[in-house]
Amino acid sequence: MKKFTGLLIFLMIIAVPAYVYFSPTFERIPPKITFNHGDYWNLRDKLEIDIKDSSGLQYYKITLINDGKEKVLKEEQFSPADLQKDVRVDIKLPPFYPIKGNLVTIKVETQDQSKWNYLKGNFAKKQKEFYIDTVAPTTEVINNNYAMKRGGSGIAIVRVSDNNLKEAYIKISDTENPNHFYKFKLTPFYKKGYYISLLAWPYNFKGFNADLIATDIAGNISTAHIPMRWKDAIYPKAKIKITDKFIKIVAIPLLQSMRMDIPNNPVAIFKEVNEKLRKINEERLYKITNVLLDRRVTTFNIKAFRPLDGYAKKASYGEMRSYFYKGEQISFAVHKGMDIASFRHAKIYASNPGRVIFEGFNGIYGNTLALYHKLGLVSTYSHCSSFNVPNGANVSRGTIIAHTGATGAVFGDHLHFGIYVQGIPVEPMEWMDSHWIHDNITSVISKAKEVINR
Repeated sequence: MKKFTGLLIFLMIIAVPAYVYFSPTFERIPPKITFNHGDYWNLRDKLEIDIKDSSGLQYYKITLINDGKEKVLKEEQFSPADLQKDVRVDIKLPPFYPIKGNLVTIKVETQDQSKWNYLKGNFAKKQKEFYIDTVAPTTEVINNNYAMKRGGSGIAIVRVSDNNLKEAYIKISDTENPNHFYKFKLTPFYKKGYYISLLAWPYNFKGFNADLIATDIAGNISTAHIPMRWKDAIYPKAKIKITDKFIKIVAIPLLQSMRMDIPNNPVAIFKEVNEKLRKINEERLYKITNVLLDRRVTTFNIKAFRPLDGYAKKASYGEMRSYFYKGEQISFAVHKGMDIASFRHAKIYASNPGRVIFEGFNGIYGNTLALYHKLGLVSTYSHCSSFNVPNGANVSRGTIIAHTGATGAVFGDHLHFGIYVQGIPVEPMEWMDSHWIHDNITSVISKAKEVINR
């Protein structure tokens, strides 16, 4: 009996500490405090703070420290019946609260519901310093072209200044659908603090608005409207007949070359090419042409594009194409370039200096070459029969870069000529017109320099 009593006491001596050590009720991990904010604060935006603990929180207190003074901003207690394991606290300053200097400290203190530490629980404290910045960036539009049309291009030269600048861009938005917008990146221009950007009005935006937007690290935002007259564009419509010969000779081999499944009827085959494959190829073109390779630009001496000698235009940019098979419309697409032709395997020239940023096969576009010029301007040459320059090469004006062909989803030999501004396909005819280039691009740059030099 004595041995049994002794064994029981021994087991209790072991069991009680073991229970305390391993029981979740006595967990020993202090609460975790996380500041969901950078090092800069504009005093207007809320500070998000996460406080987490597996046993539940007992209380928290958040204090502002500035100029040696403390101000409790928020505190809260929780009972075991109101168990809170994960709390997000939004902190804002009281209205008109005076802040001295440009530095404040936020202190967070909290304790959990654990029975550890003589039933007091685990305590945690964390504090973080924030640099105060309440001044928004300075934004100014120096010059821009007068007007844009849907599907067309433009340019803007701006000034942006802030010691803690985070980003600045030009936002082109659809006034009829604010959820449709595009951010055009800026390139440093001429002198410090000045930037330049080519712009595009996407063909599928019904309305147009342009704003320069700058944000600093603290979250201050400044906006300057870019005044431009804008006009809609009426694009031609085309009805294109799809034949069994096209399906057999062009569509099926193209799908096979792309290792795509071949549907079991002509309509499905064409839709696979014109809709699914086209989307894949256009997304690839966007990735290829959405580039900005210039560290700084001081000049932009672009000339009118003339990729072929003695060509005839076969199809326009923006052409709205309805495809028919045996009298019924089966598909639709918008033509995002210009088709021109002269003779079979005609020489294709570089109209402006540039770098070859892509050279290869791209589905419906066939063999395609892309030249980067400056300011995110890229010219593309599709359906080529051959290339004359390697990928990565820098070419000069007048260089023979390729020859026309009939590769991709086409029957006849021609060139599909495209112009892209930061990935957006635009009207090539503008860039083939020396007067348009002078009035809307080069003279705008020259006048901006005059303003900057004053």
